Amino acid sequence: MNRERAIIEDWYPVRLAPRDGTPVILWIEDKEAPPAYPVTVGAWEHDDMTGRSHWRVFGARYGTHTYFDRHIVGWRPLPRTRQRRGDWG
Repeated sequence: MNRERAIIEDWYPVRLAPRDGTPVILWIEDKEAPPAYPVTVGAWEHDDMTGRSHWRVFGARYGTHTYFDRHIVGWRPLPRTRQRRGDWG
């Protein structure tokens, strides 16, 4: 699937992704270092030491990885659970 089709199929462009540390579902393509899973969860981070920002992607097997906007085909918000009446507090 290509980037143009990603937009049609309910993936948002990376330029619209939250940059506040909110975890989101990311679709990643990187030919030099392919991700273990092309669709995964990640969050935008800023490194105070280097002054650079990047996507931190979470992985069970290899820990976390760093990707940049050029690697992100699209993103989606995480699904929310709906609370039923009486389930809160």
